[in-house]
Amino acid sequence: MTAMPSWVLDLIRCPITLEKLEIAPADLVEQLRVLVPEGRLTNRMGTNVTEDFQSGLLNESKSWFYPVIDDIPTLVPDEAIACES
Repeated sequence: MTAMPSWVLDLIRCPITLEKLEIAPADLVEQLRVLVPEGRLTNRMGTNVTEDFQSGLLNESKSWFYPVIDDIPTLVPDEAIACES
């Protein structure tokens, strides 16, 4: 992901919890990415995630992950990926 300006992160919020978002750690991104080709990663609607992502955003409580595809954050609530806390 191209570095996202800090002022952008100050403006956008998790559409589910309204918490601030941060760049997801690389290890979390990789853990989630390996599940995509196996068909084992689902979004909030229970649909399999099929589009590969290179990075993502994570809310402050670490409960929702938003994939970043082609440097565009996917902030649609139904496309959020639940993270275990």
